[in-house]
Amino acid sequence: MLQVVGPVETTGRLKYIDGCTDTLLISPLKKGEACLNHLHFPQGIQQTMHTHPSVRIGTVWSGEGICYTDKGQHKLQPGVGWYLPVNGQHCFHTSDSHMDVIAWHPDTDTGPQDENHPMINRTYVNDVSARLIDSIRTK
Repeated sequence: MLQVVGPVETTGRLKYIDGCTDTLLISPLKKGEACLNHLHFPQGIQQTMHTHPSVRIGTVWSGEGICYTDKGQHKLQPGVGWYLPVNGQHCFHTSDSHMDVIAWHPDTDTGPQDENHPMINRTYVNDVSARLIDSIRTK
């Protein structure tokens, strides 16, 4: 499915962790599917060590920082790509610079579902959302 991305904004639209923000550049088309994110790390961030239940692949868009993993520290600057394995412990730090990364996540736990999406939720029959009228829902 063709989706248009951009522009990458100065900060993310969603709050993340430890003062960082995130924007979904490409949202999952359906719950469980992949997404593409812009993560913004302001100057002076020392992110909490954490993991993800699936791989993460990304690249640095702007700024610079360091990624700490159980295999050491890795300097990040524009154009540098990275791969984080399933449950790989990591955290990002910035000092004198912000850092913006573009990250691909192969799975999600959010997104539209057959039972809950904008078209069905905002279709009304006698002031009742079609989401709540099982008899007219596509099977």
